[in-house]
Amino acid sequence: MRNTIVYVKGIIKKENKYLVLKKWMDDRIPDPFVWEFIDGEVSFGEAPDDCVLRLIRDRLGVDGTIERVVYTWSMMLGDTHGIGIAYVCNTDSDESQFVLTEEYGGFDWIERDQFEYYIENRYVLKDLEGVEL
Repeated sequence: MRNTIVYVKGIIKKENKYLVLKKWMDDRIPDPFVWEFIDGEVSFGEAPDDCVLRLIRDRLGVDGTIERVVYTWSMMLGDTHGIGIAYVCNTDSDESQFVLTEEYGGFDWIERDQFEYYIENRYVLKDLEGVEL
């Protein structure tokens, strides 16, 4: 059986800093949190642009705007083909207005040269090489 899933990633930028969220992954490991950008699957019938804005609203409790698409990616997971679209986004909301969902243990604003110290997914880091954010 062939499956295709569309993913979006929202890289929220404010001045020269980028928002990363500390997402709970698994409480059976010593450090159950992983730093990541906002990301998720596009629902059936949903436009990718609408999805990334929905994820910002759902995960942070504030509205966001799309600045531009910065890259796309493709991956195979067994018999599933994943296609992704990464956006640079922003929000006019102050971080004091953020209301994180329970799957997140915090957030931080980091500079680009700190990505490798926060983002553990080497594929994301590779995708970001040479990309102008």
